[in-house]
Amino acid sequence: MSEQRTAPHCSECGEVMEWGTTTFKYNDDGIGVTIPDVPAWVCPKCGEVSFTPETTDQLIETLREFVAAAKRARQRQPLLREYVVQVTG
Repeated sequence: MSEQRTAPHCSECGEVMEWGTTTFKYNDDGIGVTIPDVPAWVCPKCGEVSFTPETTDQLIETLREFVAAAKRARQRQPLLREYVVQVTG
């Protein structure tokens, strides 16, 4: 993280959160999306996570794109039911 930020306190247990990464999981209507290594504030005590507004915006945009693509694929009733997409570089 390039800028210095004050660590927030966990809304669940009150512990000071630590900057790190988490795996974001979304499931709805038979469609599951897993995004590993998402930067976030993570509570070392209870595991609660908090995302920056920028990260939240990116997650929402990415989920919209992935869910729309999965719904189109599901309409074609393919034999392949699971896809792994990775962005490198």
